[in-house]
Amino acid sequence: MTAKKPRLRFITYMCPSHPVELYELFMHYIEEEVGCEATLMYESRSSGPLTDRSDPFTDDLVDIGFMSSSSYVKLLDSKNKFAELLPVAAVFDHPKNNKGEKGYFADIIIHVDGRKHVKEFLDLRGCRWAYSDESSLSGNTIVLKTLKELGENASFFGNTLKSGSHLNSVQMVLTKQAEAAAVDANTLAYNKKYLQDGGKDILVLDSLGPLPPYPIVINSRLKDDMKKKLTQAFMKISDNKLWSSQLKKYGLSKFVPNCLEVYEMERDIQSAVKNMHLGPRYY
Repeated sequence: MTAKKPRLRFITYMCPSHPVELYELFMHYIEEEVGCEATLMYESRSSGPLTDRSDPFTDDLVDIGFMSSSSYVKLLDSKNKFAELLPVAAVFDHPKNNKGEKGYFADIIIHVDGRKHVKEFLDLRGCRWAYSDESSLSGNTIVLKTLKELGENASFFGNTLKSGSHLNSVQMVLTKQAEAAAVDANTLAYNKKYLQDGGKDILVLDSLGPLPPYPIVINSRLKDDMKKKLTQAFMKISDNKLWSSQLKKYGLSKFVPNCLEVYEMERDIQSAVKNMHLGPRYY
């Protein structure tokens, strides 16, 4: 009699800014490598567990979750004993990531038509600025921290427009509804090919980071043997030419060890800008 395979329930909060196909790839790989059957849920309304709903880790509804670092820090601060960090993180390709480190960058983008008068970040004074939402580390918080370090404040921008997502921010710059924005660099890199003329009218003015890596959060109820298998599987995915070539389509090169201490950077950034806010104008 064939032994029953274990079942794993995946959830991603990283879409649509990240392609859902990337998380489907993770799911299929883990099915093959761990010898399990898996399903994937997709929640696009938030970058982590919704605050007005029951927590899926506490309610034992999911086993593996992909979310933003900001959402993970909220889980840590709420003392959620069922949300545990899987000690691995992805390494993404980026012009500034020449050492192959975990984490990601926020790209400051402008329309190419603005390059004559915008040479550096400070040249954006008074511009129409788009941001995804207030809780976004790459779209908002790291920008506020940068302004503070430059001796500026949120009134630096002439007009602030809440776009609702990194993809919307890119489109607003592309169509000149906004003059500039900060977006997740991996979102921009993957989606350029789907933009008008391959995104040739989008210019990256600068990049901020690296920021804390996207965490992989697991249900602490998983057996230790399964936790170990999942960790080992992600760590060796780049050793397999077939899976590695598929990862490269999404700008992901490999996985490396990760730890809780990395997310103290998130807290430090949030703490530095706790009294700073962008204007309440909406798109």
